[in-house]
Formats: sequence, structure tokens, C-alpha cells
Amino acid sequence: MNDTVTVDIPYESLDPLTIGSCDDPSAVYREQLSLEIPRRNLWAWLKPNEPRALPDVTAAAAAALERPVGGPRFSELVGPDQSLAIVIDNQFRPTPASKLLPAVFDAVERRGVRDARVICANGKVFPMSERDTEMKLGRENLDRMQRLGIPFFQNDDPRNADLYTFRGVSSRGTPVWVHNEVAKCDVRIAIGQAQSNHWGYGGGGKLILPGVCSDETIESNHGAFVLSPQTHYGAMAGPMRADIDEVATMCDLTCTLNSVLDTRGAVCYLNFGAHPRAHREAVRVFNDAYAYRRPLGGPADIAVCGVFAPTDHLFFHTGWGCMSADLVLKDGGDMIYCSPSPGVETGLGTFPGLALFDLMKPYMPPSPQNLERLHRDIHHRQVEMWAGCIWAPIYEVMSRKHLTIVTLEENLAMARDIGMSATTSLETAFAQAMTRHGPDAKVVVLPFARYQMPTDAIRMPASQDDYSMAAD
Repeated sequence: MNDTVTVDIPYESLDPLTIGSCDDPSAVYREQLSLEIPRRNLWAWLKPNEPRALPDVTAAAAAALERPVGGPRFSELVGPDQSLAIVIDNQFRPTPASKLLPAVFDAVERRGVRDARVICANGKVFPMSERDTEMKLGRENLDRMQRLGIPFFQNDDPRNADLYTFRGVSSRGTPVWVHNEVAKCDVRIAIGQAQSNHWGYGGGGKLILPGVCSDETIESNHGAFVLSPQTHYGAMAGPMRADIDEVATMCDLTCTLNSVLDTRGAVCYLNFGAHPRAHREAVRVFNDAYAYRRPLGGPADIAVCGVFAPTDHLFFHTGWGCMSADLVLKDGGDMIYCSPSPGVETGLGTFPGLALFDLMKPYMPPSPQNLERLHRDIHHRQVEMWAGCIWAPIYEVMSRKHLTIVTLEENLAMARDIGMSATTSLETAFAQAMTRHGPDAKVVVLPFARYQMPTDAIRMPASQDDYSMAAD
């Protein structure tokens, strides 16, 4: 009997815009690394149970708009006398807006809507370039928007107070300013992707906050809740995600068109309906595919993680799975995170693969004492949470576990400068981890770590409209 198991680790960083515009995302080539693990050490190799890809995404979107999970049909919401805001996610999300927008525009034309606009939910991420915009929306949709007189806006100046409308203060104390082009409309639809992340889940109300809110609103939400122990994978009822959904309700988010994408970027589920119910149903479908029952006999000593097609070129986003793997890895354990992170060219210049992680450098090496100093600096706003909301949770994990990034050679110098452990060799990283933990080390493999999480981490609100602090 073979005393080793060969595991395959996805090692991909394809442009989300390329995936979203691909006619057949399921045909995306799967780049991967292979690793030999002693059979006696392999505690769990966790694989998802993915639904089949939808054969015609545009047709499925049209059907969903007329079969809501909750609330009125889209055709009942819009008409000649209603103004419409269509909020889409940005260039770092693989939601195929180019295939979903035609169904929305068909309804706009049929119902005679005279006042509509599309707004990109940039949050505080740099705006989409002309190339990004054409790839995200599609040339045919842009031409159609011009013909119909539908303008395109971006949330590209979040510190310009004149662009935002005040909507009050959430129950958790977040002051809410939303983009004027969203605030002025009668009907607001958000088109996005439901997936797990370290805030709980993406999509739905998140297209409002941080998507189309001001700097003050984004920083208040992110700074207050990102390092809360109740903000974690699966925590829809956690303080950060619950505040996001409450703010979206305060901004009168009418409805959402929600996609679930598989690990190759293909749409495998779509729904439409009232906020927040439709998004939460999409989250349930996502969990059915990607959440797993925690294996007996854990936690693991070593976690080996992969990244996959619907990610992007920056560890800033691919590294979310560090917080997921944390849930099944013991403190003091080794996390080996495989992410090529080749960097990205933007209108603002080149972003290296470890962009923004240099902000971690003043707090290195990770330690309880330096983590305490980080909390203090966050309180005094010496750390801007738009960037810190990503690296600070990873740093917190690093203060308890040993993280090694398997990445491209061009990232090694920056990693050394920051003080992060990085290598180009998965085999070397694994051998070093086995040496640290000994011959009885338990190994868990999470090939799609950014999607995967244990089912016992899931925390859903008590009801569809529950944003109360009691749900935390």
C-alpha cells in the first residue's frame, strides 16, 4: 500500500475580469501544485460539493428577476415613474456583470424606465480604468447604455463630501453617507456575488457599504469591527456584517441579484429578491457547497491552502483564506498558503503582489505585545482601515500561528523586507513544518481556502430583518 498521498493545490491568480467575461469559465485551465503527504499524517483533505454551472447566465438572470425569492418581481418595481440605481461590484470581483446586465436592461426597456444609472461599488479601491470598465460591463452593454441614456458612475472620490447624502447613524454607531446617485433613486438593485470572507460574507448589502459609501462610513465600520472576535468566516450575524446590512437597509437597498460562482468562476446559482432575504438565501446555497463538517480529532498542526481562479493578482484579496484556515489549525501550528500573487497594473501604477502588507512592517514580528500596539493605533486612527481591514486580521492570525506564503520569486524580496516568511517551494515549506511538528503531525488540506469554512462557524441572524446586537 502506498504510504503517501499526492494532493493537488490550486495555484492560480487569473484576472477576475477575464473570468467574468469568459464564455465558458468552467473551461479555465487549472494551474496547481502537487505535494506528497504521508498517509498517516493526512488528517483531512477537504473538497467542496459544487453545483453544476448554469448553461445560460443571461437567461437565468432574466428568469430570476421575475421569480423573486422574496418581495415583488423586478418588473413590478420599475417603470416610467421610478428612478433606478443599478449598483455593480468592482474589478476585483468576478461577478459577470456583462452577462447579468442585459436581463436588467431588457426590463428597463420593457417597462419604459426613463431615469436609470449604473454605479460601480469601488468602496475605497481605485476606480476602474476604461479597459476594466469595458471588460466588466461589456462593450455591447456600454453601447446600449449610451443609446438608452444610462450614465455610468464610480464611487471614486469617497472623501468628497459633496458627493454623498447623510442617512443617519446605525445602531452600532456608524454614521452613514451614501453616494448621491444612489440616494436620489426610488429603486436600488445591487448585483453581486455571495461568498464567504473574513467579515462573514460578501455581496448583498456590502455593495452599499463599503461599495458606495463615503470614507467616514467605511472607516467607521471597518475600524470598529474588523478585529472583533465575532467578525469571522461565516458570521453573517457578526457585528461587521450585521452593521453592513443595517446600513444597506438605511440606504433603502430595494433588491439584490445574487450569484454564486464555483472555483473556476462559472455561475452555478442565481437568485433575485428583496434585501436582505435573497442574499441570505444565496449564502445558504453557497454554504451547502463549500462549508464542511469539522473532521474529528483536530485541530490540525499544519494547514496547506490553495487559491483558485475567481481571485485576483494581489495577496490583499487572495489571502482571505488565512482567516478560514485559522478555524481548523491549532495555535502554534503552521499555515502554508499557496498564492502566486503576480501583482497588477492599474491607472495609478503597478501594485506588487504583497501591496499594502508593508503597512504591517512596524508591527513585526507578530506578537501579543505588537498586536496590542496595533489595536491602540487603530483606535487613534493611525492605521487606515481600508487597507488594515485586510492585513490586520492576517497579522492577528500570524501572532498565534506560523504563516509561510508559497509565491512567485518576485515577491520574496518584499516579503523579507516586511518580515514575512515566503518561499517558491511548497515542498520546502512543508518539510520545514513537518520538522517543527514531528512525525505525528496532523495535516489538513484546504484547496479552496478562501471559500471553505467549518459549518460550526456559521452564524446567521435570527430572522431576515435582524441586525440587532443580540444576534452577535
